[in-house]
Amino acid sequence: MARLPDPTGRLSGDGRAIYERMLARRQSQCTGLYGPYTALLHHPRLAEGIERLGYYYKFESTLPRDVYQFVVLAFARRTGIEFEWLDHLDHARRAGLPEEVIDALAAGDGQLPEPYRSVRECMDVVLRYQSIPESLQAEVVRLVGVEGLLEIVTLCGFYGLIGMVSTSFDVPLPSAARGGA
Repeated sequence: MARLPDPTGRLSGDGRAIYERMLARRQSQCTGLYGPYTALLHHPRLAEGIERLGYYYKFESTLPRDVYQFVVLAFARRTGIEFEWLDHLDHARRAGLPEEVIDALAAGDGQLPEPYRSVRECMDVVLRYQSIPESLQAEVVRLVGVEGLLEIVTLCGFYGLIGMVSTSFDVPLPSAARGGA
């Protein structure tokens, strides 16, 4: 088992200050700091940069909340990252992601309504490291704007990074009581 111990009780100086800033930022949104962030706190400066980007996606991005949560769940299913699926399932429901869409993702069903169909098609291209076809790019831009398109592409990279941390260090699966990363 490659699990890293929780370093938060041993942090001091700059590391402690970084941890407290990260925790306060998350608590201001009624969520905590756990999971992959706990493992990352073995390198506080790195953890802070990654958490700042995660905070942006979760609380400040331009994507509609249901689309953001769809991207996280679709990515988790495509890559088999159980932590993110479990951690975001309740958030997806609260964000208004239709239960039929969640069920389709869980079953691996490709039949999705818009905007989710085009978003997933875009994600599929991104995850193959290919250029997005012009017509698909135009459709996603029509649905979520250019900024939303960029957020979809970079969310795939972000959750790839978070997923690598979660799986590489055997991060315990989340309980239903906690908020998503």
